[in-house]
Amino acid sequence: MNVFSSPNTLPYFAVLLSSKLLLSDLTYRIMAEKTLALAKDLPGYLGAEYAAGEMDVLLTYWQTREAADAWLNHDMQRRTLSIGESFWYEEYSVKLLEVKGDVSFKNALQELHASRFPRIETERGILKVLEEAQASLLYDYINEEKDFLAPWEPLRSEGYYSFDTCQLRVREMRRDFLEDTGVVLCFLTPNEDKILAYSNYSNIIRGVFQACNLGYSLRESEQGKGIMQEALSAGLKYLHKDLRIDRIQASYMPRNVRSAAVLDKLGFDIEGTARDYLKINGQWENHILTALTLR
Repeated sequence: MNVFSSPNTLPYFAVLLSSKLLLSDLTYRIMAEKTLALAKDLPGYLGAEYAAGEMDVLLTYWQTREAADAWLNHDMQRRTLSIGESFWYEEYSVKLLEVKGDVSFKNALQELHASRFPRIETERGILKVLEEAQASLLYDYINEEKDFLAPWEPLRSEGYYSFDTCQLRVREMRRDFLEDTGVVLCFLTPNEDKILAYSNYSNIIRGVFQACNLGYSLRESEQGKGIMQEALSAGLKYLHKDLRIDRIQASYMPRNVRSAAVLDKLGFDIEGTARDYLKINGQWENHILTALTLR
């Protein structure tokens, strides 16, 4: 989502929804996305801005007061808030605002600063945090590899495989990166039209720990080619050099010999076995615990 500015159409109007959430689950996020998608199709819609934190803020912008007022009182808007009172909201406020001034700035060197999100070229592909426009690549990956990956992953609901969910996941990937809580690096073909492998450096902890957890997956067609090792090697180097993470933890089921071999080649040391560690494909599974320590 971009910063909204419309200095040439003053005055314009905004509907501000500020809220504190008791629960931010997948259902809430999908409902919010569908509500915003509805707003975009209404007469007079100009744009939107959203920020999440201890308080969530959603601003929609409108050409006229009548258009803003219509959105403020729209049946879908009211229905979403009503449902939210029972499930999601601790409190919320909806306000109608008039924008009389708009001073904007856009850096002419924005392409230079786009490197805030990593884009790493390797011998056979591109390792990067997906852009919002690339959600279809994630959708293709999880659906095309659904049966192949199922034995190694948690049980997924059908909603997990929807395009709407993929869009939400990409936005969350980008937010997590900016908030320094996780880094999802997808390994794409050189022309960025297909995901070959997926790596997730999650639960980043700073301070005295400086560590994270690693999870990853690879297309069935790419098995045995060294693709996963190439993607992880580049990702680990970036995590250590640029993000100053010097302990990366990973686990695998004892029968997953391919995963064991990849981690061994990357220098991960076995630190123990955890009984009934993760629920994979509906069953609690023992896992081998490993870590790469770069201190």
